[in-house]
Amino acid sequence: MRYRLAILAVALLLCAGCFKSVTKDTNLILKTLIQEKSGGENILATDTYAYAYYTGTDKWMVSSYEDAVARIVTDSLGVERRNIPDVEGVPFTRDEDDNYYISLPLNQSPALVVLVAPSVGMYATLFKHLNVENIHETYMTLLLHPWKKTPYTEGSVQKGGVWNIVPPTPEQTENNNTNTDEK
Repeated sequence: MRYRLAILAVALLLCAGCFKSVTKDTNLILKTLIQEKSGGENILATDTYAYAYYTGTDKWMVSSYEDAVARIVTDSLGVERRNIPDVEGVPFTRDEDDNYYISLPLNQSPALVVLVAPSVGMYATLFKHLNVENIHETYMTLLLHPWKKTPYTEGSVQKGGVWNIVPPTPEQTENNNTNTDEK
């Protein structure tokens, strides 16, 4: 009996070194495309930026484009506001190519991810839940449609999350057209 216990103890000690660390951290890599008109070409956005807040719940939101630009999020009751993101996006490059992707290293869940596209006066939000283990990089592509008049969604829960996208207001569209005409 002692012999069996000794073998079992040795086996357990040997197996203890076989277990790798498990993490739910991920590097969220965002690629943003813009489709200027319905059925038009998808163009890579070059001026987007992103940030994230660890909110603890899905009860947070961005109230306006101005708040998105100012990095302000508000709880659903309108009681609490935050203006210093927990994570700021950084350019993501592979093989030194500038591809205009954004990298957000996330390590808590849920994270309210906010993406801003100044050239079209739009923003998008996503609650990213980190529930898959050992996925070190998560790639997502977001397609913005500035021609849409009402907020819409892109993505799916199965593909990493649902983006809530807010189109530009008529004033933002006019400002973007004026800025484009001046160039």
